[in-house]
Amino acid sequence: MRRIPAVALPLLLALAACQESPAGATREAVVYGTDDRMEVYAHPSATHRAIAQTAIAVKLNESALDESDPSNVRVTYRRTLGEAQTLCAGEAFANQLDPGTCSGTLIDDQHLLTAGHCADATSDCGGTRVWLFGFRYTSAGVLARLTSDDVYRCQRILAYRDDSGADHAVVEFDRPVVGHTPVTVRTTASGLPNGTPVTMIGHPNGIPMKIDSGGAITWTSPAGTWGRATVDAFNGNSGSGVFDAAGDLVALLDSGETDYVSAGSCNVVNVIDPPPTDDGEGLTYLAPVVEALCATPGLDSPVCDCTGPCVPLPTGDRCEDAPTLSATSQTVTDTLVGYGPDTRGGCGGAGPDRVYRFTLDGRARFTARSQGFDTVLYLRVGCTGSEVACSDDVDPDTDRGSRIEATLDPGEYALFLDAYDGDVGSFTLTLTFEPLAEDPDAGPPPRPDAGPSFTDGGSATPDAGPPRIGDSGCACTTRSGPADAPWTVPIAMLAVLLRWRRGRR
Repeated sequence: MRRIPAVALPLLLALAACQESPAGATREAVVYGTDDRMEVYAHPSATHRAIAQTAIAVKLNESALDESDPSNVRVTYRRTLGEAQTLCAGEAFANQLDPGTCSGTLIDDQHLLTAGHCADATSDCGGTRVWLFGFRYTSAGVLARLTSDDVYRCQRILAYRDDSGADHAVVEFDRPVVGHTPVTVRTTASGLPNGTPVTMIGHPNGIPMKIDSGGAITWTSPAGTWGRATVDAFNGNSGSGVFDAAGDLVALLDSGETDYVSAGSCNVVNVIDPPPTDDGEGLTYLAPVVEALCATPGLDSPVCDCTGPCVPLPTGDRCEDAPTLSATSQTVTDTLVGYGPDTRGGCGGAGPDRVYRFTLDGRARFTARSQGFDTVLYLRVGCTGSEVACSDDVDPDTDRGSRIEATLDPGEYALFLDAYDGDVGSFTLTLTFEPLAEDPDAGPPPRPDAGPSFTDGGSATPDAGPPRIGDSGCACTTRSGPADAPWTVPIAMLAVLLRWRRGRR
């Protein structure tokens, strides 16, 4: 049972109404004994300083950044931690900005590890969130200079889980990371012994990066998937990497105790002293995370113990190898289980997806209807062309099923069947093709051939009118018949004479 000093008890009994409340107590944290959080530049361990400088990122709204100058990206957010938490005078880091919401660690050149509750595919991927590396002080009061190589956006979320059994996610960035070095990941399928010293690196309350080396492991689950440690963690540290003395990433922070407690008109850090020996902040060990990540079809990462992807891509996972359907009305029954979340449409689609291709030889009215789970359908011109149509929910009562209709011109098309989230299964896809007449707005058909063209010195002059008698530029050298039919010229001249005589009065 956790013991709390008598001087702190009244504080715990009166939580301030003005305290900013995150997603609940399980998403917050606390200081155990002494507050060991330190600025990166001041930390004594060169190993952990190097990790902090290159591999740690914070999630924040893109509106908090000015990215107009790629060589000088600036944080424009202006609220301080003291203002956000109504802190009492003298509280640590009260004057520092707090734009962040979660922390993460780079594990290869395009993937970042964080907590599951820090990853929302709908708002994070294609939304307004970014991950920023290097948000830290380089000396007292001086923040590190940032560039566009420090800012990345989510492309998709892998290895996602946020329930009573696990809390982890891997963010795949929109491009490979430049100028930052991934950490070494400990993938042993067991936890750490009690008493093992650990170091946490992240962004407490979303402020510039801090290193905390005062924690130790206090408990590990029998399966070696969960643990607890006395690290000084705060809301915003969720997803922070937890490292051993050698600098290997051994776990991530997923939960904790209350950050601040009331001291009358202001708040102070919640301190638990002495630290417990069998309790603390919640950790997720990495073996289950790596197992889930490496089960992603087509994923090729040095974190995985495979040569190339551990799981090959199923047919249709990528547009380039998608099956080609005949442009005839038909019903397709299949599953999205085992497919990766590779793309998304303009109206949504953050889960696994697969692709079908077809080619139209003429104009057609096309209809596609999907059923089976919460699907999203979108149609594109080829694999990389513009989006023609997108549908999320066709049934407002159940938020299930999708339907798109479009009049299509001849050409190649790609139909994507996506999932709103990670909840997928079998589906039925009904396709209808109705051939249409040529486009009525295309204009009148071309006029029949008016006969041979006339030339003047070898240049075509189709608008010059009929040849005139005696004109040296007449059609004397132009023939529409075979080369051995010299009578074609006299006949043409005779026809002109007859029309001229009939026109006289």
